[in-house]
Amino acid sequence: MSVLRPISHLGSRHARGGSGKFLFLFIGLILGGAGGYYWAYTHPPVPAATPFAQPGAMPGAQPYAIPSPAPVHPMPAATSTVPAVPDGFRRLDIKIRGSLSASLSKEIDGREADVLNAHLGRLMVWWLNPRRDVLRDDRLWTMYQPADLPEDFLLMGVCYQSRKLGKKFYAYSFKADGAVYTRFYDRSGREVEARLRQQPLGRYEQITERMNLAGRRHKGVDFKTAVGTPVFAPFRSRVLRRNWSTRNNGNCLELLYLDSGIHAFFLHLDKILDVAQPGTIVEPGTVVAHAGNTGRSTAAHLHYELHSPSGKLLDPFLVNEIEHQKLVGNDLLKFKEQRDRLDKWLAPEESADGSSLPPSGSKAARGQGG
Repeated sequence: MSVLRPISHLGSRHARGGSGKFLFLFIGLILGGAGGYYWAYTHPPVPAATPFAQPGAMPGAQPYAIPSPAPVHPMPAATSTVPAVPDGFRRLDIKIRGSLSASLSKEIDGREADVLNAHLGRLMVWWLNPRRDVLRDDRLWTMYQPADLPEDFLLMGVCYQSRKLGKKFYAYSFKADGAVYTRFYDRSGREVEARLRQQPLGRYEQITERMNLAGRRHKGVDFKTAVGTPVFAPFRSRVLRRNWSTRNNGNCLELLYLDSGIHAFFLHLDKILDVAQPGTIVEPGTVVAHAGNTGRSTAAHLHYELHSPSGKLLDPFLVNEIEHQKLVGNDLLKFKEQRDRLDKWLAPEESADGSSLPPSGSKAARGQGG
C-alpha cells in the first residue's frame, strides 16, 4: 500500500472513522502550527550567505542595508627589506637546482651565467668541493656588475649557504690601500684565498684554478697575473731543464727543490732569465723568469705544478705552508663599511653584527682542500 495516498481516497471506505478523524486532523494542524511558531520565535534562523555582504567584514557581518561593525581591513603586504640595486649592478638570490652552472643559466643569459659561474667557482673551492658538496636547495646570494668583456666583469660579493656543511660562507671584494689587485675577504677581513708562504710570485690577482677541483683534470695551480710579473724560486733549487714541449707549455722551466726533492714546473712563461741555466743552483727568492701567456694559454697566468721524487702529483696548498692575510688599521675600517653596505643585498635577513654567521676559514687552510 502506498504511504502517500491520493487525495481521492480521503473520505472513502478505507478512511475509517469518517468525520471523527477529520476533527482530530484539524486539532493537530492547529497545535502543530502553534508549536512551529514557538520554535521559530525561540530559534531565529542564521542568515544565508549573500553576495552583497560587505567585503572584508568580520564573520557574520550584515548586508549593506543593516548597520554593521566597522570592517576589518587586511594588513598591507610587508615591503621588501632589500634596497634597490644601483644602476649597472645586478643581484641574484637563488636556490640551487642541479649544478651551480645550470642554476645560474635558468636565471640569467647563458654567456653571463658562464662568466659568473667561473668567478663563483674560484671562490667556492676555498669553502667546499664543488663536485661533491653542492646540494639541491643550497642558497646563493650575489651582487655583481656585468660587462661585455669577461675581464671587466666585477663580482662585488657572495653569500653561499651550504646544507651539507651547515653554514654560510661570505666573500667581499675589496682593494686595500697601495694594493695592486682587488682581493676577496670574509666577514672578519681575512682573505678567502690561502697564500703559499714560499710562493713563486710576488704579486698576482687571483688563483683562477686549483688541482682537480673545477671538474677537469688540472695538474697544477694557475695564478692570474700580468705578463712580465717576476717569477721566483720559492726554495733553494737546481735548474733541471727549460723549454721542452713548448707547443703546449710555452716557455717553461723545471726546478728541483734541494731540501725536499720535489720537482717544480713553471709553464706559459713570457721569458726565462739567463740565471736559470740547467745545472745552476739558485737561492730562494731569485727571479728566474717572467710570467706570460705562451703555449696553450688563453690568458696571462703562471701554471705552477709540483711532483714528488717518485713522480706523484702534489697539491702545493697541502704540502707547503700556507697563510691567510688579514686587513688591519684603516683598511679594515673601510672594508667593514663596504661589507655592511653589501650585506643589504647579500643577506638582508641576517643580523648586522653577524652573530648567527659561521666562523671564517677555509677547508684548504685545515688541510682539507679536496
